[in-house]
Amino acid sequence: MRIDEISSWLDGRHGACAGSVALSGEFDAYLCTLPWAGSGIDWREIPHRSLALEGVSDDAAVEWARQTPMALHDHVLLIDSASEPGVVCRFEDAVRDFELLSHRPELYMCGADLVDGEVRPAFDRFVERRFFMTLNARL
Repeated sequence: MRIDEISSWLDGRHGACAGSVALSGEFDAYLCTLPWAGSGIDWREIPHRSLALEGVSDDAAVEWARQTPMALHDHVLLIDSASEPGVVCRFEDAVRDFELLSHRPELYMCGADLVDGEVRPAFDRFVERRFFMTLNARL
């Protein structure tokens, strides 16, 4: 994420913080173990659900995301690059505001727990935003 571009969002009411570059790299390394097609994950052999984003309200996106394994966590790690910090924020804020947080076509979010101030991501409980158009969630 380009943290300098979203610093006002991070400093606001969201209880969010920048994640480390190392954490982004670890999430990316996990994603790289999955099958890929072009610039995104090849979902043909992975159990998933999808949501086309055209005309979808923030509330509808949150309701859809609540039906995914990522919703088992109160927090989410969002990344759009393996070499930049991600964002750690509350689940609902991540799903409502992911379009504000990244202007890159692909974005990845996974569930996360905060344990004694440490981020414990659940990389396998993730959602991919592809080409700004679709959310795909691993089931």
